[in-house]
Amino acid sequence: MAQKTQLTKASRIALAVALVVFALVEAYFVATTPSTAPFAGNWRLVSFETVNDGGAVTPSRYTDGRIMYDEAGHMAAQLTFANRPPLSPEATDAERAAAQASYLAYYGTYQVDQQAGRVTHHVQGSTNPNWPRTNLIRYYEFSDKGDTLRLSLRNDAGRTTGTLVWARIH
Repeated sequence: MAQKTQLTKASRIALAVALVVFALVEAYFVATTPSTAPFAGNWRLVSFETVNDGGAVTPSRYTDGRIMYDEAGHMAAQLTFANRPPLSPEATDAERAAAQASYLAYYGTYQVDQQAGRVTHHVQGSTNPNWPRTNLIRYYEFSDKGDTLRLSLRNDAGRTTGTLVWARIH
């Protein structure tokens, strides 16, 4: 003979409370987990301007570049000077140093803080040997259509020292 299992009124209330608490906790984590979706994709450097202590804006020597973000939280960036001369077959140390100085690349993971309008690049590898295991903080803005990304660098005092403008590659 099959036995019927009946929940007491207290058991039903406890189960209902547990389900409500579970739903609230899940909703909290969904709402507070920053989305990487707006960043995901490949971007082409449009401009990079630096700002000196006096507020004067000048174009950076880095005139071309790409940055890539994926939805899993990985990123990679590459910047280069325009018109880099090819190395000669018997390149000197000075030529190799100039080639190195005209190219910057790094990769790692990234984390978005939507409240602060900030994306942090957690550098794992770079052509700059001082950057691995550091965090590069960039303040971001997207265009209304989401096809332009502006990343600003700030010093410890909060003053903008440079701005990179990126166009989404479709």
